[in-house]
Amino acid sequence: MPTFHPRDSDPCNLAPIPSLLLLLMLVFSGWNAGAQTVGLLENSPAAFDGYTLVAPTGATRTHLIDNCGRVINQWDSEYRAGESAYLLQDGSLLRTARIGSTTFNGGGIGGRIERFNWEGDLIWSYELATDTAHHHHDMAWLPNGNVVLMAWEYKSPEEAAAAGRTSEGPLWPPMLIEIEPAGTAGGNVVWEWHAWDHIVQSSDPALPHFGLPAENITRFDVNYGNVSGGGFPGGNPGGDWFHCNGLDYDPLRNHLMLNSRNWCEFYIIDHGTTTAEAAGPAGDLLYRWGNPQTHGRGSDVDKVFYQQHDAHWLLGEAPAASGGDPAQSVLVYNNGNGRPGGTGSTVDELVLPWDSSSGTYLLPSATDTVSFAPEGLDWTWPENPSTDFHSPNISGSQRQPNGNTLICEGASGHLFEITPDGETVWEYITAYSQFGAATQGENPFGNSTFRAYRYAPGYAAFEGRDMTPGEPVELNPLPFDCALYPAPVDTSTSGMSSLAGGETWAAYPNPSNGSFTISSPQAGLWRLLDGTGRTRAQGHLLEGRNSCTSLYISPGLYVLALCDFRGRPMGAPQLHIIR
Repeated sequence: MPTFHPRDSDPCNLAPIPSLLLLLMLVFSGWNAGAQTVGLLENSPAAFDGYTLVAPTGATRTHLIDNCGRVINQWDSEYRAGESAYLLQDGSLLRTARIGSTTFNGGGIGGRIERFNWEGDLIWSYELATDTAHHHHDMAWLPNGNVVLMAWEYKSPEEAAAAGRTSEGPLWPPMLIEIEPAGTAGGNVVWEWHAWDHIVQSSDPALPHFGLPAENITRFDVNYGNVSGGGFPGGNPGGDWFHCNGLDYDPLRNHLMLNSRNWCEFYIIDHGTTTAEAAGPAGDLLYRWGNPQTHGRGSDVDKVFYQQHDAHWLLGEAPAASGGDPAQSVLVYNNGNGRPGGTGSTVDELVLPWDSSSGTYLLPSATDTVSFAPEGLDWTWPENPSTDFHSPNISGSQRQPNGNTLICEGASGHLFEITPDGETVWEYITAYSQFGAATQGENPFGNSTFRAYRYAPGYAAFEGRDMTPGEPVELNPLPFDCALYPAPVDTSTSGMSSLAGGETWAAYPNPSNGSFTISSPQAGLWRLLDGTGRTRAQGHLLEGRNSCTSLYISPGLYVLALCDFRGRPMGAPQLHIIR
């Protein structure tokens, strides 16, 4: 597999640090190493400069920090974090929150969604916390302003047995519901999908959904897997069947990706259905990957994921590590619990078998013995996993626009950024928890972090905001001579041009209303990325003039990037404004 080095062709590559300055930095960091326990540990010129959203597990406060670990903004809630949190393009914070329950419990329990404006005012909330359904872990914000919630739903022991389940006890399979916000609290359910509608069982031909799992690979085997937790998710005797922990949305294809820790695989389903269609064959899985045992197509040796988290499309968190198409690539934090050869986490990337001509994922036949392509991963870090890098739960990763990867080793609140070669160029220890700010020099407690996201300086949320940094998050911070290294960006709005290897491309008008023309020196691809590095629109290019459109995305500040069909950039990405 070829190694991809995004800075090899970067015309803005930074010059080496003078040797005297480097020596002084090393001396200073060594003098300070014994006392530094939380907050920023390293920020080098090779790190992607931006603003990182940190929402400690169980805490009521969420921070946005710069690359020096200084607070840019913070939001306070009356509720502890339910795990995920996102900064939206309008500057509002969308977060999950925990609501206690006598029926549901366990890791990732939520029950409430909250949205705060930039100033910290609660502007919307929604609750899903009943005796038969409870939101947990994650959500997906849609371009139309709706939000898809991931939830447990209760199935009694009698219902489970009637569906062909041979093990006794209740089950809590996953369901997804799309909420259209209404007012400042509440909303309308406009779409639903239930895993329970897509099961297969081979235990009793007299019961519904009878068939062999290996011949029904787009459905869930009702007898696969033990439950974790119990009485309710987290207790005893059990009920948390899939333990889904992540949800992602692909706006290009209108697909949703659901990640299951217990089944060690992720699933892709079609969101472009009605609720009625989603309950039938159209709601069956479009794709699954990670553990062929779940559908009778493999054994332990074929398993790739080990209680993984944060499976998501790269979708322009470009470039893909393997040099391929980010729109077809998935990044996963593979926790590595029970991994053969020894426990250890990895960050894994794979390219999906998407057939652009048919607009479908390539699937094995019903009578074949092989499982879903690809046969293996396209990139993994580290190559030799060990307990030196391991989080038994939570955690995530995010590809940066410069090709680096931001990693959240969640259990310890350890955030760090690596280059494609694995060099650490930014490092931070979460300095806040449900008990408040940690004190520098003391070992942090309870600072686990579900995920962390970095947003580029050009992200629309920051337009017109005061981005003056405050103090570090931690108490009693040590003096730290930290400098920021913003990436040079051409902010011209009269038209865009770029030089790379003698080639010139241009896009106009800029600003645009979502329709614009790209003059390209060769055939390839174009992508419009938001401040998180995710693709919001993309298309193919022919040599010469190309009419492009991105009318379905919201007005804001984006980055337009061109690459050839081998994934190599054509010039430097540049800003594009949509009004």
